Amino acid sequence: MADPNTIYKMTILTMLDKVDFPLSNTQIANFFLEHDYTDYFTVQQIISSLLDSELIRYKSTHNNTQYSITALGKDTLRFFEDKITPAIKTDMLSYFAK
Repeated sequence: MADPNTIYKMTILTMLDKVDFPLSNTQIANFFLEHDYTDYFTVQQIISSLLDSELIRYKSTHNNTQYSITALGKDTLRFFEDKITPAIKTDMLSYFAK
C-alpha cells in the first residue's frame, strides 16, 4: 500500500485533472474532510508540497485561492494514478456531482 501522503497528493492531482476549472482551497479541503480521509492541516501541507514541486499552481483573488494542475502534475499523475483506489474515485465523482 502506498504512503498516505502519496495517496493524498494523487487524489488532489486527480481532482484537478477531472475538472476543466480551478478548484478552491475550500473545495479541495472539504472533499478530504467530508470523507474523513485526513484533517485540514494535512491537506494544507499536501497542497504546499504540490506547489513546491510545481505539480499544481495557484491564483489568488479576493481572499480566494484557486488551484489547477500543471503539465508536470499531469505527467506525474499518469505515472502514479494506480495509487488512487476505486473507492476514492467513486467518492470524488459523487463529490463533484453535488
